[in-house]
Amino acid sequence: MRIGQVIQGNYQVVAKLDYGTTSTVWLSRDLRDDKFWVLKVHISTLKHNQELLVSKHLSDVNFDHAGKKHVRQFQQTFKLNGPHGEHDVFVMRPLGMSLRTLQELQKDKVFQKDLVIGALDQTLLGLDYLHDANVIHTDIHSDNLLIALTDDSILSKVEDNEFHRPSARKCVDDTVIHVSQYMLGAAGDLTICDLGQARIGEVYRGNAMPVPYRAPEVILDMTWDNAVDIWSVGLLAWDLLHQEGLFRIYDQSQELNDAHHLAAMTALLGPPPDIFLRRSDETSKYWKKGK
Repeated sequence: MRIGQVIQGNYQVVAKLDYGTTSTVWLSRDLRDDKFWVLKVHISTLKHNQELLVSKHLSDVNFDHAGKKHVRQFQQTFKLNGPHGEHDVFVMRPLGMSLRTLQELQKDKVFQKDLVIGALDQTLLGLDYLHDANVIHTDIHSDNLLIALTDDSILSKVEDNEFHRPSARKCVDDTVIHVSQYMLGAAGDLTICDLGQARIGEVYRGNAMPVPYRAPEVILDMTWDNAVDIWSVGLLAWDLLHQEGLFRIYDQSQELNDAHHLAAMTALLGPPPDIFLRRSDETSKYWKKGK
C-alpha cells in the first residue's frame, strides 16, 4: 500500500494510521462521495482470518442491542491482489486514538475515576452485545478500545498534513513503509476493536488473552467461557487508574512465570476453593487440594 494509491477504483489512500503483526490500517477517501473510510489490510500470508469469520457471524446474527454501537462494524470487505499475494481488506468507519494513547497524554499517565467509570460502562455494554451474539472477545485491553470522533474535520486535517508535510517513509526492496499517524480530536464513545482473537461459541480450552490479562482458568488449562472478558475488564479498570499492573507476572530474571502470576492472584483474592482446583490437574503444581 502506498499513499496516493487508489484501491477498488474508488478508495484513495491518504495516510497510514496503524500497523500490527497481521495488518496495516490506512485512512482513505472515497472518490465517489468524498467520505473518509479506514482500510484494514491484512497480510497475504494470513491463512485463517478469524476477524473476518467473526464479523460475518455478527452480520448473520444481526439483532438490536444497545451495545452494538460500541463494537466496530465493517462497511465492506473485499480481496486485494498485491505483488506478494491476496489480501483481505476491511472498510470501516474512521475512529480516533486508542484509550492507551489517550492515557499516555494524561497527567501522571492515569485517568480520573469518573472517566474510567464511563469507559467501563461502555466496554461492558459492548461486551454484552458480543456475548449475546455468542462471541468471546478474549483480547480486551486499552489498545483495542478506540475513541469515536465527534468532529470529522480532523480527517481532512490528517489528509492535509500528509499532503503538505509528508510523513517519514523508507523503501525496503520494492515496498514503501510509511510512519503511522494518530488522530487527536474531540472524544466520543468507546468502540471495541480487533476481533482477530475472538471465539464463536460458549466454552473453550487452551491459550488465549494477553499474558498480563490472562484469567486463572486460561493459565491452568481449564475450560473457559465469556467470563474471561469480564476478568479482563477488571484488570483494565486497574490499569486505567494506576501506572503499574495489578499482578506480578515476571520472576527475578524478568522471565514470564505462571507461579508468580498465580501467587499474586492468591495474595489479593485468597486461595481458590477446592471446586475450582478440581477442574484441572495443572492446579496440583501450585496448590495442595484440601489445603
